Amino acid sequence: MVLVQLSEFTERNQHSRFLELANHFACKDNDVETFLKTKALDNEIRHRSRTYLSLDNNAKHILAYFTLALKTLAFDGNVSSSVRKRLDGFSKDTASIASILIGQFGKDTIIAADIPGYVFLNQCLSVTLDIRKAIGGRFVWLECLPIKNVVSFYERNGFKYLQTDLNDTYQQMFLLL
Repeated sequence: MVLVQLSEFTERNQHSRFLELANHFACKDNDVETFLKTKALDNEIRHRSRTYLSLDNNAKHILAYFTLALKTLAFDGNVSSSVRKRLDGFSKDTASIASILIGQFGKDTIIAADIPGYVFLNQCLSVTLDIRKAIGGRFVWLECLPIKNVVSFYERNGFKYLQTDLNDTYQQMFLLL
């Protein structure tokens, strides 16, 4: 498998090739699938995020993908001062921190069914470490629905619960880099 940035398609004016690959992507999470098919390309072109595609060795199928973005994480009143200081690296009173968000993460449930999710997560975390080397940052975070299997997947891979989002829909989890 090979990891490529969506920008490799946009820089070569191969939008239709990407859309052809994306249209064959099937994921359990409809929102993750829809993002890849309808929003990833536009966000890439507008420099709002960066999407990475894990392709099979023949570059004919998207096995998995993830999207990264810089986003400010605002803390609610329930986040302890010790966690704030650990994430900020300086202040226990910080109200928010700019950081790397894993905005989308999913694998093809048909083509990549036999490949464990941690393989793709490790690809994602490798990219976040490269970003950290280039611009700094202490942690990566994500939002996920409070579904037991999803939350436990991230916990098994080192993520810790932080808080729920403002709408009480998603759990926000973090991993120190």
